[in-house]
Amino acid sequence: MHSSWLVRLYLEDEERYKEAEAEFIKANKPREAIDMYIHQQAWADALGVANKHDVSASSDVYVSHARAEAEAEQHQHAEELFMLAAKPELALSMYRDAGMWTEALALAQRHLPHQLAEISLAYSQAEARRGTGGAKTDFLSSGQQFEMKKQWSNAIDAYLTAHQGVIEDPRDLEEIWYCAIVVARRYMPSEKCCDVVADVARRLREVGHHETAAELLRESNDIRGAVNCAMEGRCWAKARELAMGSSKLEAEVDHAYQAALRLAEDSEGLLDLGHQIAAIDVLVERKEWDRIWQMAEREQLNFSLRAKYAGIQAAQIISGDGDLSVAICTLKQHGAPPVGSNMDMYRRLIIAVLGQGHSHTNANREYHQTVVSELRDVLFDIGYASNGTQQDALGTVADGFEQLLLATHYYNLYLICMQHGLKAIALKISITLIRYSGIIPIDKAFYLAGTMARDQGQDNLAFVLLNRYIDLSEAIDEGSLDNIDNADFSEATNIPFPFSLPPGQYLLEEDDREEIRDWVLSICMDKSIDQQLPGLQGSLGTIYAGLYASNLPTCIVSGYPVQKWELLHVNNSIANKVDWNQYVRKVKLCPWTQKEQGPLY
Repeated sequence: MHSSWLVRLYLEDEERYKEAEAEFIKANKPREAIDMYIHQQAWADALGVANKHDVSASSDVYVSHARAEAEAEQHQHAEELFMLAAKPELALSMYRDAGMWTEALALAQRHLPHQLAEISLAYSQAEARRGTGGAKTDFLSSGQQFEMKKQWSNAIDAYLTAHQGVIEDPRDLEEIWYCAIVVARRYMPSEKCCDVVADVARRLREVGHHETAAELLRESNDIRGAVNCAMEGRCWAKARELAMGSSKLEAEVDHAYQAALRLAEDSEGLLDLGHQIAAIDVLVERKEWDRIWQMAEREQLNFSLRAKYAGIQAAQIISGDGDLSVAICTLKQHGAPPVGSNMDMYRRLIIAVLGQGHSHTNANREYHQTVVSELRDVLFDIGYASNGTQQDALGTVADGFEQLLLATHYYNLYLICMQHGLKAIALKISITLIRYSGIIPIDKAFYLAGTMARDQGQDNLAFVLLNRYIDLSEAIDEGSLDNIDNADFSEATNIPFPFSLPPGQYLLEEDDREEIRDWVLSICMDKSIDQQLPGLQGSLGTIYAGLYASNLPTCIVSGYPVQKWELLHVNNSIANKVDWNQYVRKVKLCPWTQKEQGPLY
């Protein structure tokens, strides 16, 4: 028997198949002959042996032949062979694996109707994965077939197979998904039903149907989720409706709505809600100041609020290197806010105005004087209380503001005196301005004082001041104070040292600075000039007095110390009687209140 088996193998290996077949039949092993022919894809010979010697093997021959045809993509022939083998389920599997859904559905309808719903679902899922195909009716039909068989979970899955990309219209998706909810509510446990509702609500949010999603969540008693869903979709009326009865939720909706309006920069919407401040804040972000002031007028905003926004506009102008006159006009027209948190804004504004260079101020003298005068008025109104004294005005404001106000006040008087030819007072004021270096650039202060002294024949004072100006100019170029010797001013206690250097030159043109150097050098050769300051005692009652600190009252006109015999109390301020009357006779205004004034003797 062992030799007979070897003979069969030998004949098969030698491709002597008919002889091998005879040996297999002779050994009563027709199945092995059939397998041999199947292996060789000799389908007729395999089927011949099966029909003659083993009819039960015919089906296997057809199935093997069908699979070979399927691999060769001869699916129609393969289907016929599967059917000859009475294996329609294998044909259906072949079409399903090949993604031939039309053929699969047709075969299921003809031969396997009980699997039609399953194939429909699989088809929909496959199309969904590819993001193609599938009309609304296809998904509805697939789900309904499962419903008819009472396969509730499969029906829900069939309805939920639909998604955006397969079904373009969100309204169609909403209709299909709602079918899943209907089935879940009728036939599924409450826990499963809640899961389905939550899933559909999530899907509806993704396609922008937040209001429907929120309603579903409310029907499931998830009020918090429903409110959040409505707010997410900006369905504010729905959100407010859902939140009714819960003060906490109502507050959250109102807060979120305001935030959304701010984000959308919807100032009118905020106004409709009565949120004036929020509405204006939106316009502030957009820097729509004309609309802000129109709104402020229409809504009759109180002074403190108007002043607050005037301060914000001024800060924006300063930060953006805008027109300083607009900033000042805004503060004057709409009100200046309290110093407090606005101190930095005031400091930057004042430094910007007082720090303007020689070329700018000379080219626009009238404009510059107007800007400085209006700035002084704004600061005066902040610091000066009704019926208050000069000391009250300077003592009721934030620390540091006094220096800002006085620096602006004296610089304004300096410009007025220059305009009206009051050069003796202008010289005193220019020397006073040196003590406010840092608010006014120090090189500018020394230049103004030095040139005023020079022009009035005060050559010694002019030499000392302009010599320091040259040192400052060189230090600004070098960006360092290292080479400045303060010996000449060591006893002049009103002259700051050390100090911060300004970022740029007051005199931009090198020729202008060279002219000052030439003058100083010429004075160096004049032995009649002391070329130094007198001491404190020697300065009393002279033009040099303004360089030294004093315990005496300070004149509101010149900034110089006032002796008892020359002191004048007028309009809640203190002044040197001679200087005050000289100023008033020429200008016709009180230097402190800026109101009409005549001399006092």
